[in-house]
Amino acid sequence: MLVEFSVGNFRSFKDIQTLSMVAAPISSKNKELDEQNTFQATPKLRLLKTKAIYGANGSGKSNLVRAMSSFNDFVIMSLRPDANLHLFFQPFVFSSETDNKPSFFQIIFIINGIQFRYGFEANSEQIHSEWLFGTPNQREVYYFRRDGQELDINEKHLKGAKKIQNILGEESQIYKKTSLFISVLSSLNISLANDIVSYFMSSYVDTNTSEFIMHDVRKRDFATNQFLKGTYNKEVTELLKYVDSGIDSIEIIGSTEKPESKKVITFTSKKYSNNQTEIVALPFFQFASEGTQKVFEVAPFIINSLEKGKTLVIDEFDSKLHPIITKKIIELYNNNKKNAQLIFVTHDSNLLDYRLLRRDQIAFVEKDKFGASQIYNLVEFKGVRNDASFEKDYLDGRYGAIPFVGNFEYVFSK
Repeated sequence: MLVEFSVGNFRSFKDIQTLSMVAAPISSKNKELDEQNTFQATPKLRLLKTKAIYGANGSGKSNLVRAMSSFNDFVIMSLRPDANLHLFFQPFVFSSETDNKPSFFQIIFIINGIQFRYGFEANSEQIHSEWLFGTPNQREVYYFRRDGQELDINEKHLKGAKKIQNILGEESQIYKKTSLFISVLSSLNISLANDIVSYFMSSYVDTNTSEFIMHDVRKRDFATNQFLKGTYNKEVTELLKYVDSGIDSIEIIGSTEKPESKKVITFTSKKYSNNQTEIVALPFFQFASEGTQKVFEVAPFIINSLEKGKTLVIDEFDSKLHPIITKKIIELYNNNKKNAQLIFVTHDSNLLDYRLLRRDQIAFVEKDKFGASQIYNLVEFKGVRNDASFEKDYLDGRYGAIPFVGNFEYVFSK
C-alpha cells in the first residue's frame, strides 16, 4: 500500500514535493463514496484507492511519474553492472543552487501491517545517503542509515545484521558507491529487504519515458507474452469485448506447444456479405484500433493490480481511450475490495466529478515562475463545496494548473 511518494531536485522538481495517498479528514456528504473510495490501512491511517493528477502540458506531471519509475527501476537494478546512474538521476537545471546537489527520493508504504519509510539521495556518480525507518510498534525506529559508504545498522530490528557487516567486510565489491544498500540486503536474502524489493517490483509504473520498463514496446511484449501463456485470457477478452463491440473473441493462431512455431494473436469479428454472416480472424496488432490495443497492453497490469491489491501508476491515462472507459476503470478501483490503488495522469476534465472522486483524490501539478513544478491538492482550497462543479471551476482557472494560451488568433493572423 502506498502512503506517499516524495521527490526533489529531479528534472522539473526543484524543492521536495510529495504526492500523498492519505485520505483527508473530510466528508463528501456521500457516505457511500467516502467508504468505497478509501480504506483503513492501519488503525490510525486511512488511504485513497485512486488519485487523479491534472496540469497543463509541460507542468511536470510526466516527470512525477518518471520519478516514481526511476525510483523503482533503480531499486531493482542498482546491482547490475550496466545500471548507469546518468539514466536515473537528472537534476533540476534551471537553478545554480541544485547543480551540485543529489536528487532526493522517499516513499512511505505499508507491508504486512507495518509502515516503512525508505529513501535515498543520489546523483549520476554515487549514492550520497540512504535510510530505512519503520513503525513495528507505535514509535518509528531506524533499520539502517547510510552516509556515503558509512552504515549504521540497527541490529535489534534488522535480523542478520552482523552477518551482513562481516560479508561486506570480506566482499566489499557488492557494496559500491553506486549500489543501494537495500538491494545488497536483498541479494544476501535478508527477509525484510526481500519483502521491500518485492513490493517495488510489484508496483507497476506505466510511463512512456521510462528507459527500462513499461514503455510502449515493453508493455506490448509483456501483454503479448502473458496472453500466449494463458494468463488472464478470459478477463482480457471480456474487457476487450466491453471496450470494442466489434470483437467477438481473441485467439492464438499457431501451436502453443511447440516453441519454434510462430504464434499470432488474432481477434474474430463478424463479416457481412449478401445478407450472410461469417466469422473472420484478423491479426490483432494490424487491424485492432489503437484504443483497443492500449486496453490490451494495460489489461494484465490492471487485472493483476485489482486481484492482488497492488499499486498501478499510469501516465496519459486518457490517451486513446473513450471517457466512459476511463471512468469505468476508475470505478473498478474505487469499488475494489483488495485495496488496490490507481494513480493516473490525465487531461480528461470529465473525471472531475464529485460523484466519482473526493476532493482529496484530485491533485494538480503546476510550474512556478522559475520553472519548478509544485504539487498541490483540491482539498487544500478553502470554500470549495463537496458538490461543486470541479470541472467547470478547473477549466475556469480557479485551481490553477491550466495552460495560458494567450491570443491564438494572433498566431495565425500574419
